[in-house]
Amino acid sequence: MKKLLSLLLCLAMLLSVVAMVACDKTPDNPDATAKPEDVAKTYTYQTYSTSLGDNWNPHTWETNGDDTILGYLSSPLVDLSIKDSKNGVYQWVYEMATAITDVTKDHQDDLTKFNAVLPEGKEAADVTEGYVWEIKLNPDCKWQNGVQINADTYIYSMKAMLDPKMRNYRSNLYWSGESALAGAGAYYNSGAPLYKCVAWTETGYDTDLNAAIEAGHLYVSASSTNYELYSDSLSTLFSDYGKYCSDEANATIKDIANNENAFGYVKITAENKDAIFSAIGELLVNVFGVGEDALAGVYPEAFFFWDGESFGDVVNFEDAVGLYKIDDYTIRYVCEVAIDEPQFFVACTSNWLVYEELYEAGKDTSGELVTTNYGTSMETTMSYGTYKIESFQEGKQIVFTQNENWYGFEKDDKGNLVSYTNFEVDGEKRQQYMTQKVVINVMTDDAAKLAFLSGQIDDWTPNADELTTYASSDQLYRVDETYSMCLFFNTNVDALKEMDNSKGNQNSVVLSNHAFRNAFSLAIDRAEWVTATAGYKPLFGFIGKLYFYDVWNDPTSNYRASDAAMAAICDLYGIQYGEGTPYATLKEAYDSVTGYNLTEAKALMKQACDELVAEGLYTAGEPIKIRLGWKKGALDSSDNQQVTLLQKYLNAAADGSGFGTFTLEAVGNINDRYGDVVKGEYCIGYGGWGGAAFYPFRNMRVYMDPDYTSIHEGACWDPKTYEFTFVIDGEEVTHTAQWWSNCLTGTGEYANRDNEFKLKLTAQLEEEFLKFYYRIPLANSTACSLLSYKVSYYTEDYNIMYGFGGLRLMNYNYSDAEWDAFVKQNNGELNYQ
Repeated sequence: MKKLLSLLLCLAMLLSVVAMVACDKTPDNPDATAKPEDVAKTYTYQTYSTSLGDNWNPHTWETNGDDTILGYLSSPLVDLSIKDSKNGVYQWVYEMATAITDVTKDHQDDLTKFNAVLPEGKEAADVTEGYVWEIKLNPDCKWQNGVQINADTYIYSMKAMLDPKMRNYRSNLYWSGESALAGAGAYYNSGAPLYKCVAWTETGYDTDLNAAIEAGHLYVSASSTNYELYSDSLSTLFSDYGKYCSDEANATIKDIANNENAFGYVKITAENKDAIFSAIGELLVNVFGVGEDALAGVYPEAFFFWDGESFGDVVNFEDAVGLYKIDDYTIRYVCEVAIDEPQFFVACTSNWLVYEELYEAGKDTSGELVTTNYGTSMETTMSYGTYKIESFQEGKQIVFTQNENWYGFEKDDKGNLVSYTNFEVDGEKRQQYMTQKVVINVMTDDAAKLAFLSGQIDDWTPNADELTTYASSDQLYRVDETYSMCLFFNTNVDALKEMDNSKGNQNSVVLSNHAFRNAFSLAIDRAEWVTATAGYKPLFGFIGKLYFYDVWNDPTSNYRASDAAMAAICDLYGIQYGEGTPYATLKEAYDSVTGYNLTEAKALMKQACDELVAEGLYTAGEPIKIRLGWKKGALDSSDNQQVTLLQKYLNAAADGSGFGTFTLEAVGNINDRYGDVVKGEYCIGYGGWGGAAFYPFRNMRVYMDPDYTSIHEGACWDPKTYEFTFVIDGEEVTHTAQWWSNCLTGTGEYANRDNEFKLKLTAQLEEEFLKFYYRIPLANSTACSLLSYKVSYYTEDYNIMYGFGGLRLMNYNYSDAEWDAFVKQNNGELNYQ
């Protein structure tokens, strides 16, 4: 998950297992808020967002705003909560399921029936666990209108999710990945056109292009993920490199993008042939260095042939997909590949249900694909979560109230909806979901500050400057996040020269030098730099301290604290340990790492300057100016302070090296700073990666697998061709970086090896990539928020598995009426310092 620079809003975290939380403390003089007993007490959580989601259909949602709304309207099959808050013990709790059991041993025939992928050399009869899961459903579950939810609801909803005529955005969660349904991919693609890449051999194309065009069978990939040309679609390549091509070529590709079919392809015809061939030719010559003489009309891997053939015959969901009904409240879920119980439970913390009547009524069949407007308005939404939508004003406000038909509610003697956990927290059942109403108002950060300090909203996220004011507040909470904030570079010499010519840079070509980037990293005083952030913490690798490799069995299994991961960082920074060194143990050596070594940085700066001068890339003494792609939003004073510190560090390290003065200029309001660095708009970007905290062995994919996601360092190297050699079981093994990044996940070569092996290999990959200095780690992000005196969470002892108890266990120190009275008593000016 790509992390934008703005902190997560507290609201988004309220519903997650890493929820932000307030403390127990309340203002002085609470007696002044007393109200008559006959006045019904209500409890409303008021919060804010800078924008609202507009599509909370579980099959198609895209943004964090969409997901936030969906979180109130849905319930998972299972969830995580507190068991022992004092000792940080978590527990799985059943929600819309009442039991989940691995029944693979008794249903091995399902593996064959639904074409599950078995371990190499194994037959279905050899497999006894990890594939077939029986889910007992909660019979008390209903939609907000009282209609029963049963096994048929789950089957219909999954069939709709995977409908090959809809190609829903979120369907990939179920036809690919660790918890993919067996047979789901075959059903999702059944009947879909099979576009085959036209192969180039030494003797020419294996298809007559002119004949294919005449027959209407030749296509070019505009945006399909089935791309081949330099590992990308034509539209993406021109988005990245179009500036190197003519206006005519760019206009052609724009026209292609506007006319692609539902699968991302455009048919090549006699009319558009010349324009398309010319555009592709320009791209190959100007960007990828293919000589015009060598080109001679040959465009390897650029075209696709389709003559009506499909991926396969249209198949029935019931016959093809491993999700089926046993009885009204039991379903079986057959996984495509084996998955262990904790990971399957993680997959069950989300859900896929839709209300059939509204889903079908909202369908539009006029286009090439079927769509639905389900979950895009109050009228097209049906909740099965704790809350339902009471009102929705697009772009202004959304209000949620309790869903009286949610399975967890009952009425007290006054007719109020109340709920108690069906599990024990610290030895007893507790009231849950005390919040009766949630109001999300759209407002700017500045407006939110004023609203919070006047008691109108119940949380506020201060920026770095404002944190100084509230640093000692009892209501300020900081929570570590998984996101690793880094500088990432474009090191391509030609691109850097062009940026010097046209992007306002001067001598940015220095970034092409490895010694320079190494010196840059060592020059950064991270302990000082984070003081200019919103509570961030220094970081020395790519994987932070919130990553656990076996958390389900060992809560202490922190990746960063493992010997392999600590050794990788010590090796990177040259910290020795053991007899005859300043540090007796690896742990002592690792704890000493600061990432800052000005002496070594100065020596490397001198080396870099000499090398660049010798190569004719730099003239000693000339100034260096670099514009940094810093932020999607507008820059604030803390952003400028952070960049000013980086500039100070560079100049300190460069003093006496032969380099001139460094000037860094941050740029904000960038729509895609990640892509813009690769394109050559900026030679340095700032941003981070995070997520997937419980399986760090997959994390290096975001740096090494361009088929998985866009590589921020795509202008520095090609992980599809760059090879690493590691010693595996005493033998040297060589593969591409992309291969190594995938070998520990899914059906990868070493996915089934033990944790010790995986830790060592992951740490080696992390260290090797760090040594390139294509990306320099700066800090782990934190989420900092102030919570009003009105509320408090169950515990102040944060745990990554359940946060502070979340919205589920949040308590109110004041009812709505009591809070209004307190705010009035304080003249609408509350003090949180």
